[in-house]
Amino acid sequence: MAVGGDFSLSLLEEGGGEMPEPRAPAASASDQHQQEQEQQQQAGSENAEDEDLLPMVFLCAGCKRPVGDTLSWVTSDEDDGCILLRRVAASVSVDKEQKLSKRPGERGCMVETLFCSGCSMTLGNIYRCTPKHLDYKRDLFCFSIDAIESYILGCSEKQALTDEEPLTLESRAALEVVLRRADIVFRSLETRLTALESSMASLHNKE
Repeated sequence: MAVGGDFSLSLLEEGGGEMPEPRAPAASASDQHQQEQEQQQQAGSENAEDEDLLPMVFLCAGCKRPVGDTLSWVTSDEDDGCILLRRVAASVSVDKEQKLSKRPGERGCMVETLFCSGCSMTLGNIYRCTPKHLDYKRDLFCFSIDAIESYILGCSEKQALTDEEPLTLESRAALEVVLRRADIVFRSLETRLTALESSMASLHNKE
């Protein structure tokens, strides 16, 4: 028994009595492949979201002046009915007088009013001081969706329709011949008109 006790004490002194920490099992090839697929799917979904956001211009609902575009897009807030942009057009003016927001859920927010320089319509606010839950709005241009309209670039429904054939070298040569003939006719008419005016003038002088 004494031998067993000495052996146990030596293990504790050398630190060998502590159990080694269990190691996480190495990921299998199938797990790694699954992780790669999930990452690719996530990246694909992000790219799809970017593609869904078509290039768009935002206009003042009052005078139709452009106020911003999706190149400065940050996010939208459906609950508050607004969109957030980093930059705006020169037609947007800012009232530097800070006011305390009276909107529900915005207690303690200090805002500056955005308005259209063309028609003076109120467009939204810039949040200068916000509580923690509204920090994502701070120092961004917040436009009310009721004060703006949008135009998607490249969405024109009407296109120019033409049945004319494209201009080729042969058709261009033929067109030049027609133009030269027309120029000759016009010059001939101009000469005859000049002669007719001179004869009329001479008759008038004789009278």
